[in-house]
Amino acid sequence: MIITIASGKGGTGKTTVAVSLALSLAESVNPANPLFLDCDVEEPNAALFLRPTIQERRE
Repeated sequence: MIITIASGKGGTGKTTVAVSLALSLAESVNPANPLFLDCDVEEPNAALFLRPTIQERRE
């Protein structure tokens, strides 16, 4: 399943809806493993909602 949240106008809540949907899918009764891509080239701010832990990986 592929779900896309899009709008040509800023400030419409695309990121809020996309993050909420991804978290709901991940925490559902039959958990999915959603892949979340923030493709906003001007202001990708999904990380503000998700607060990922970034670790340096050395090989």
